[in-house]
Amino acid sequence: MMMNALFAIASILASAPKSASGFQPTPGRRHRHDIHSHHRAHHPRVPRPLHRLHSTVEKSGAATTEEKEIIVTSPITGSETNIKYPTARGSLVDSRLIIDYKTSKNNNNRNDISDDDGSTSPLLALRLSHILFASEELAAQTLDKLTKAEWNFEDMATKVSNCGETREEGGNIGWLNLGEDFVGAAADDETATVVDGTEKGTKKNPNEHLDLILPPSARERILSTPTKPGDILMVESSRGVHLVQVVDVMVDVRRLSYVKARRSKKKKQQQQTTMIIQNDMELGSEKSVERKNVHGEGTKLAGVLGGALLEDNPLKVDLTYKIETMGCQMNAADSERIEGQLMNLGIRPLLEDEMAEVQIETDNGGLMQETKTIKSEKKKPDVIVLNTCSIRDHAEQKVYSYLGPHAKRKRSGEDVTIIVAGCVAQQEGRSLLRRIPEIDLVMGPQYANRISDLLEDVANGNQVVATEASHIMEDSTRPRRGSDVCAWVNIIYGCNERCTYCIVPTTRGVEQSRPVESIVDEVKELVSNGFKEVTLLGQNIDAYGRDMLPKRKFSDLLRIVGETPGLERLRFVTSHPRYMSLGVVDAVAETPAACEYFHIPFQSGSNAVLKAMGRGHTREKFLKIVDRVRQRLPDAAITADVIVGFPGETEEEFLDTLSLMETVKFDTVNTAAYSPRPNTPAATWENQLPEDVKKDRLHRINELNDRHALERRARMMGRVVEVLVEERN
Repeated sequence: MMMNALFAIASILASAPKSASGFQPTPGRRHRHDIHSHHRAHHPRVPRPLHRLHSTVEKSGAATTEEKEIIVTSPITGSETNIKYPTARGSLVDSRLIIDYKTSKNNNNRNDISDDDGSTSPLLALRLSHILFASEELAAQTLDKLTKAEWNFEDMATKVSNCGETREEGGNIGWLNLGEDFVGAAADDETATVVDGTEKGTKKNPNEHLDLILPPSARERILSTPTKPGDILMVESSRGVHLVQVVDVMVDVRRLSYVKARRSKKKKQQQQTTMIIQNDMELGSEKSVERKNVHGEGTKLAGVLGGALLEDNPLKVDLTYKIETMGCQMNAADSERIEGQLMNLGIRPLLEDEMAEVQIETDNGGLMQETKTIKSEKKKPDVIVLNTCSIRDHAEQKVYSYLGPHAKRKRSGEDVTIIVAGCVAQQEGRSLLRRIPEIDLVMGPQYANRISDLLEDVANGNQVVATEASHIMEDSTRPRRGSDVCAWVNIIYGCNERCTYCIVPTTRGVEQSRPVESIVDEVKELVSNGFKEVTLLGQNIDAYGRDMLPKRKFSDLLRIVGETPGLERLRFVTSHPRYMSLGVVDAVAETPAACEYFHIPFQSGSNAVLKAMGRGHTREKFLKIVDRVRQRLPDAAITADVIVGFPGETEEEFLDTLSLMETVKFDTVNTAAYSPRPNTPAATWENQLPEDVKKDRLHRINELNDRHALERRARMMGRVVEVLVEERN
């Protein structure tokens, strides 16, 4: 089998494409118009563990190494804001180090996740796949091809892996429990011992069943190296050389949440204090308080969550939900994942025209018995989800305004569950509970596909806040897509940029790219279910793969996804001029499924303003990208975002923006007047512009934008083009 693997990989290497990308241009491509460093990682550097979340915000008093939450008063909103991620340019952006799950300052090793007092890390396990080779040279050659997305990990494991136990399953190892302890550095895998470090002696090794597939020495190397999904490590063992891919992580999100038990009216007199369960990040090495588990005093959700675990839903509880989504495409995709979780629990979407019969009791002043009448009225949802956006001014006030009627329902005694998700939830954290005590769950974007776990504590009568930094896990349920034709597919979460006006790094955290194979599998499943168009999503999509070990390129991913059989259209948003490579333009030009459409925010046409914004690119860099697009795809649609009235912007600098628009002639531009956002440097500057100046500039740029949009659309007159019908009007 070893020789067969050698011949197979040699044959594949010999037949690989000779171009740098591995893909050739495809002639005869149809136009679709829009009207709307690799490195050899077998000995990776092991970063020092981080036991504290760094931030530019000063904390009063002495800070302990376990403190994770930083609460400051926002000069913009006047309320407390919730800082969980680094916010300054030059600060740490490696999710492997920022998302630190240790609960004790004394435990410095990744594999040592248990404290002496018994509390454990929320990070439970890693899901792994591997390819086994006889030599380091073959492993390195394969890693190079995997890095460029020319080869698929699962396919290669099936074709060339020397591991007979996992070959037929595409190299799948399964879950690696992080609770394994290693004593000494056993040279022979067979003599490695697992102990618990106490006088009780040995304890059962949770990974013993993997000894014949991934020996202890390889596991020790993996568990001592900070990793994230998508990373590929090269490790040696007595079996040979393994390429090990981290496919997913398992995190107990309930241990990362802040839980506050509600006091029922019946017990209000008896309970002088409210039980609060801090999350493990805040407790440090203290023992976690046991969670409340009294379904009888919880909400109707308790019955649904209990019934969801049993076959045939014996409790037959009929609960409905309504979700309101604000903001960008990322929020729209998150809402689909939230809905998928709710529907998996048996909570269904409320229909627009759904009616309910209600019983009304009438008191006749004691003159006669109360009368009961039945009437029909519009049914109200049992679960309210508000997925929020904080990118624009007054975002917090919009949340409070929207929740007002639902909070009133709850105060009147109705059993309604109120959930605030998204960026305002991440920004405000626990302060939302103080402003609107009726809220049950406050949840950051990183928990969108784990809402069912958090609802367990809500069902038991608790209020929950989940805003701690966390690895993004793969979806455990299918999203409820808003369309049967077009679908969103997240490829990277978060943003490592530090634009001085932008709140996104604070609310969506550091960049976390998904594994190539996970993305490709999701797209294939969508196509098999009849979807025609896929839009790849990322806050900074061109940064895809730069957070991985080894690094990947977005242009390579674009090509491989575009090759999916049956995929008619492929789009992506949002690009950043600082990182958008000319190779991305080439990939679009050479991928038949890719639409000739680029959304590239330039934000300002003045280099001075761009520098103040911390954008990291110039006017000239942006125009170079546009030139490449016009050269390769003369008829491509180009759209953008722009901000006017940025602090200190002069009239001349504003005219530079108008002149850039005249040069490019965008198909459309999303325009906005600058508004200060919490936790952003520009919000504290003294050179803010008057509102009348911002309003005037916004009016002028909108007039130019409308003129260019009309001009660009006019070129379509007389053409016959292919269109995609999404739904019946």
